[in-house]
Amino acid sequence: GTMIVVDGGRRYIGQTVAVLVTSVLQTAAGRMIFAKPKAMERAL
Repeated sequence: GTMIVVDGGRRYIGQTVAVLVTSVLQTAAGRMIFAKPKAMERAL
């Protein structure tokens, strides 16, 4: 399967959030996608 990990994502549980993908890792079990919220990107 595919797992998406969002940096600081705990506050967004249960919501739909626009994210910026930072990296993708293919594993034996599936794909892992790492991202950060676009709202966080604007703050930088």
